[in-house]
Parts: sequence; structure tokens; C-alpha cells
Amino acid sequence: MTFPRDFCLLTARLRLRCPSREDIPHVFSATRQPGFNDGMAWDAPASEAELVEPLERNLRAWDAGEAYCFTIELRGSGEFVGRIVIRREPEPDVWNLGYWTHPRHQRQGYMSEAARAVVDFGFAELGATRIEAAHGPWNKASEAVMSRIGMTFRRHLEQGIFKNGRWQEEDLRAIDRAAWEQGGAREQKG
Repeated sequence: MTFPRDFCLLTARLRLRCPSREDIPHVFSATRQPGFNDGMAWDAPASEAELVEPLERNLRAWDAGEAYCFTIELRGSGEFVGRIVIRREPEPDVWNLGYWTHPRHQRQGYMSEAARAVVDFGFAELGATRIEAAHGPWNKASEAVMSRIGMTFRRHLEQGIFKNGRWQEEDLRAIDRAAWEQGGAREQKG
């Protein structure tokens, strides 16, 4: 199933929409923060121009129904908060979740709110049977978001992402459809 580019998810405080070129300065400013890119597979860009091709890849993946990258913004003001993506995995009906919050909006519960909405979207609209996510073991904030949305630890990955010329460890977490149907993503508070 594919969704038009004007498709949005709404939560109490947030609007999740297809990314656009207008987001590029906000993405770039987030990458300027020390340590921001440490747990991500991609390196910080040297310029805003380097973010055009990743945006185009995200839009092509959206149109193909392979991945839905959402820009997260505040509902009232439209202020940029971060990004969240749900990507199809090679295993049938398994999707992967990835996300980041702009440093100026961290620790306000926005990502937990956005992640709940995207997990609901993954199961209800994409037909997922499992949604997975990985984080560096040192990234306790990301681990907390995953726990709040009902994801449980599945396994430790010695070779999670390849970054700075070497493998970085990650912990894989997931939520299955049965747990979601029992309220896993919606009932966890935090």
C-alpha cells in the first residue's frame, strides 16, 4: 500500500508529514550539535546541499511504499521537532523504525508520542507483523522511547552499524502485532 505525499499523522501535540526541502536547514542545524550523529548510520553533512539527495531518496522510497520518513512538527506552530521513519525490511511484513529529535526539543516526550503514532500506522495501515528498532547500548534516551512504546529487547548486535571505520554495537528491540493489539504501543506511558 502506498500513501500520497500529503498524508499526515496527527497526535495531541504533533503533526507528522512527508519531508520537504524546507526541512533541510533544520536537519542541518541538528547535525551541528556535538554527538548528535554518534548513533546514526549516516555522518553529519558538511553543507545543506549534501541533504538534498537523502531527501530525494526518502521521497522515492515514500512513493514506492518502501519507507515512510516523516518530519515531526508541532501542531500549533509548525516548528520542526525531528524525524521518524518506518522502513520495510527484507523479511515479509517486518518494518524497522528509526528516529531522532532536534536537540532543542529533546526530553519533552515528543519522540515517544510520534513513535506511538508511527507504530500504530505500521500495524494498522502497513500490515506489519513486527516492528523493530536498534540503538547504541549507551543511548538510554532512545532505549527509553522504545520501552515506552512497548518494544522489548530481542538481541545484542556486535555488528550493528558501521561507523568511523569500525562496527558499532547495538541492541535490537521489537514489538509484535500481538503485543500491539493488546495495547503495547498505546498503553505504555512515559
